[in-house]
Amino acid sequence: MVGTIAALAVGCEQARTELVVRVDSEVPWGAGSTVQSLVVSVRRSGSDGPLRDRRTIILGTASGQRPLPLWVGVLAGDDVSTPVWVEALGCAGTGGCTAEQAVVAQRAVTRFAMGQTLELPLRLTAECVRAMCAGDERCAVGRRCEPATRAQLDLRPFDGIGLPAAADAALPSDQPVGRDAPVVTDVPAVMDVPAVMDRPAVTDVPAVTDVRVVMDVPAVMDATADVGPARDVGADAARDAARDVGGPTPDDGAVCAGGQVLCGGTCRSLLSDTSHCGGCARACASGQTCVAGVCTTPPPCPFGMRLIPAGMFDMGSTTVPDEQPIHGVRLSAFCLDETEVTVAAFRECVTAGACVIPGMSPTCNWMGAGRDDHPINCVDWQEALTYCQWRGGTLPTEARWEYAARLTSGRTYPWGNDAPGSQLCWSGGGVSRSGTCAVGSFPLGNTPFGFSDLAGGVWEWVADWSGPYTGTAGSYVLDPTGPTSGSARVIRGGAWNNTAPGDVRGANRFLLMPLLRDVHVGMRCAREPS
Repeated sequence: MVGTIAALAVGCEQARTELVVRVDSEVPWGAGSTVQSLVVSVRRSGSDGPLRDRRTIILGTASGQRPLPLWVGVLAGDDVSTPVWVEALGCAGTGGCTAEQAVVAQRAVTRFAMGQTLELPLRLTAECVRAMCAGDERCAVGRRCEPATRAQLDLRPFDGIGLPAAADAALPSDQPVGRDAPVVTDVPAVMDVPAVMDRPAVTDVPAVTDVRVVMDVPAVMDATADVGPARDVGADAARDAARDVGGPTPDDGAVCAGGQVLCGGTCRSLLSDTSHCGGCARACASGQTCVAGVCTTPPPCPFGMRLIPAGMFDMGSTTVPDEQPIHGVRLSAFCLDETEVTVAAFRECVTAGACVIPGMSPTCNWMGAGRDDHPINCVDWQEALTYCQWRGGTLPTEARWEYAARLTSGRTYPWGNDAPGSQLCWSGGGVSRSGTCAVGSFPLGNTPFGFSDLAGGVWEWVADWSGPYTGTAGSYVLDPTGPTSGSARVIRGGAWNNTAPGDVRGANRFLLMPLLRDVHVGMRCAREPS
């Protein structure tokens, strides 16, 4: 059964510029389920732009369930050049939630296309439960965070397929659609359903009077307003759209292959050309790239890595001699892998000829069936370093690794100070394991920065030689690298076979001869931010 928040009409005489956001969930939803309410927000520009609307939708009550998917209409004003940021939060209770409290979230940053009604799908997926992506990122396949601007590639023409019949669309009269009043009401909602070319129009969806289409209407139209990315349209369509908004017009008689448009005598891709991003002569700012016709500032870290901001912390502990003395460390910002390096990722390096085949004993993951998403193990220190260098990074220093696991608060474990139980892949707490777990399988053990398996899984090689700590509390050394020489390297984090809570503490350190390939040892990589 399908529910409707707002269905927007496409006029018979003039196409309308609008988005229809389709919010759906594969996570169990409804009364008493994992997701019991949705919070849908719309902003201009991005996650920190002006808020245009936020509403809480209850999915389950004692009298029944609000059906999914939900449809939210967003009607453009005169300015179609500024991106639109949309967020859908799946909440565990009926009262809504913040992004930090959400069970699962999905986001998009996209643009209108002049004269087109486009559908924007936002699907709350099981693999993205508790994923911690930044406000300008979305959770993608493989639980990876990627720029939310990539949602532009998901847009498709909206044809009204799947909209409800009148009987299914009716909303309970005693249940409000929104808990929060709309932030702006300058564009009223239109409550009829889009007419579909060559299809009979759906006309009997009831009006929902407390829902408004939300988007601000600037007083003055930008003369160079964006016309949206070229979506397999020919030169005539691109030229007409540019004329509609008074923007630079593609050259007359343009004939370009592959959806390109002739700009300044040269065929250009409006989807990726930084000098013609979304329209001829619409140049991106220095340092930006053009993604799906939207000028985007590249993230500081590559796909699959997260940024850890610069900071200071007290490294070590008072309880274990090898972790003393506690000493101050000041770290520059750096990028770190969200997960331990997987078998599949390491295979790419072997295929490229940059890495050698790791250990292949029966206890190693390399040849194990169904182990592609498990951490690579049976690699020595140099093999781990070579892989990270192939990716443009290196192994994290011991100080960087501990900071990622403990933060400035000096927490005992990556998730906090609660004793380990079901937050990690280990053999403690009555669990007995015979091998590794798939990376990212224990989101309750993630750090606030969003890193998984910094406790358990496999021990992780770090860059440092093993040796006693130096330094003092209150004196903060910048980016320490440990001893200049030694006979053993440090490993961190504990592994699947550990049973003692002390083994998986963030401050715990162990050593291993660098030439050993151990079934319990793998790695993750670090690098400088861009």
